[in-house]
Amino acid sequence: MSATKRITKNMIVDAALEIFRAEGFESVTSRRIALRLGCSTQPIYFEYKNMDELKDDIIKKVVEQLDELFSSVSGDSDEFVYRSFGLSFLKFVQTDPFVFRQIYIVEGKIGKQVDDLRMPKVLDILENKYGYKKETAIAINNMAACSLMGMAFFISSGYKKVSENEIIKNLELLFGSVCAVYGPPPKLMKIEKFREHFEQLMASFKK
Repeated sequence: MSATKRITKNMIVDAALEIFRAEGFESVTSRRIALRLGCSTQPIYFEYKNMDELKDDIIKKVVEQLDELFSSVSGDSDEFVYRSFGLSFLKFVQTDPFVFRQIYIVEGKIGKQVDDLRMPKVLDILENKYGYKKETAIAINNMAACSLMGMAFFISSGYKKVSENEIIKNLELLFGSVCAVYGPPPKLMKIEKFREHFEQLMASFKK
């Protein structure tokens, strides 16, 4: 007699995530997950009270992916870490345009959940690494989010392919706009390498 296959919580989340990536949240049902795992729906409802709980874990998995992308592009330098945060988000949009649309267009409240989960990391960068006060950091993030979403919608639509260099240039323009409104980051202006970069960036806007 063969042993019963044990269905773990991670297996359930991974299966649900695969369905979501291919077809969106509406297709993530207990029956579809059970079919993919080759089991009944019983193990799913043993781990989760309802599908909303499971979808919360899918969202956390998406946030993990975003954080991994951020780690891969940020490197060890603090000078451009906020730009790296934006760059990693737009790389995510390029890699998974369907997932982006599902999160931010089809299910906007899910996009809000993703952003809320990532907010502490953003504020840590702006407050502790860049030296802005908390109120200013929140205002900067709100301003930047509008521009980032505009770029993200443009990229996800497939209207035009955008290179990494073009993305970085747009992020530089966004950063210049932030500095024009809220001032340059106090902590980074003490770093010679950054100060030189900032002066060159601002001078380029006057040409």
